[in-house]
Amino acid sequence: MTGLFSFGHGDEAVMHGEFMGFVLDDESLLSLRGWAERQGYPQATVQQGGPDIFAQMMESSAPPKLAIIDIDGQADPVSITARISSLCGGDCRLIIVGSTNDVTLYHRLMNAGAIDYLVKPLSPELLNKALATALRGPVGGNKPEVKEAKVVVFIGARGGVGASTIALNVGWLMAHELDQNVALFDLDLQFGTSSLALDLEPGRGLRDIVSSPNRVDALMIASSIMPESENFSILGAEEAIDEVVPVDGGAISALLKEMKGNFDAIVIDLPRHMLATNKRLLVAAQEIVIVSDLTLAGIRDTLRIKSALANIGCTSRVMIAAARVGASGAGHVTRAVFEKGVQRPIDFIIPEDVASLTLSSNGGKALAAVAPRALLTKALRELALRLTKSDELLVEKPRPSFWTKLAGGKKSKGKSGARSNS
Repeated sequence: MTGLFSFGHGDEAVMHGEFMGFVLDDESLLSLRGWAERQGYPQATVQQGGPDIFAQMMESSAPPKLAIIDIDGQADPVSITARISSLCGGDCRLIIVGSTNDVTLYHRLMNAGAIDYLVKPLSPELLNKALATALRGPVGGNKPEVKEAKVVVFIGARGGVGASTIALNVGWLMAHELDQNVALFDLDLQFGTSSLALDLEPGRGLRDIVSSPNRVDALMIASSIMPESENFSILGAEEAIDEVVPVDGGAISALLKEMKGNFDAIVIDLPRHMLATNKRLLVAAQEIVIVSDLTLAGIRDTLRIKSALANIGCTSRVMIAAARVGASGAGHVTRAVFEKGVQRPIDFIIPEDVASLTLSSNGGKALAAVAPRALLTKALRELALRLTKSDELLVEKPRPSFWTKLAGGKKSKGKSGARSNS
């Protein structure tokens, strides 16, 4: 060793804002690059080298949000970790890699600022678990955990199965009946119906926010999100259908980070064609609900989504909701056939109820507001309760709503920007 950090003179690399890895041996390099590619990161985010190379790049770049550093061969790995943590600052999650399997060393590295210590060899399973935890966990290994919103993602395995309707009404129930401060994020920026379903004008500016991580700030979010009530808000858009709307995965991550401190839960309606560009969102989610009808195509696409989630190292709890159960039409299979096909039980049965859905749609109101005793509403209420109670949110007093904070303590007066019924 020639010092705490000895800088080399190789080709200068550019620090990635989301993730960087620095490992010393070829086996770890291949393992970490394989994980990074599955997350959608370029190969250059993983460099061969240790803390020296990382420190050199830090001279001209801001730290990434997540860094994994190999400290093999360092005379004083705890001091090295403390120095790296100091260089990174409080906004970088730091994972240390080494060959020494020692509990005392682990605790000393945590106290020095790391959030995890991984012992080689770096298997895909080990990396998936550690890095998924890092994306969800608090920054700084020795800092108290800050309560953040639970992220719940709804994905429709097929078009027309009702995933958007289920996401909207589950979010509404969590807010209105379970006293949670909830934001619904509709990621279908051109054809999303969340605002329309509750007779709200969509906010302005979401397109600019999701196009670049650098454009995310509290004021832009406030101008884009629309309150349905004090505890329920919708973030959506109605962009022109003849234009390409760019959506940056890093911007989505930055947006959620900005919102998490203001809500108890963020419910996300994620169109299935956007799975590939939102891998970090899926890894960071606590709950993922796959919505499918009981068809052979539903079996196939549910399996494909499950496989995609496993491939990116997703450790979220995944639930399956069978929707439109009882609907007439060709191609439907029994529950037993569906469960055998997807290789696991169905978690929730969502019955078909055309009359209640029509009443809700025509009135611009949530299902529970127009048909509180309907079997469909009861099924959605059960799902909302499961998603809420799984994190024991009901035992805590709900935090002030986003709109109460924004108004300096003044309560919302109901809908804002609602369309007039003519």
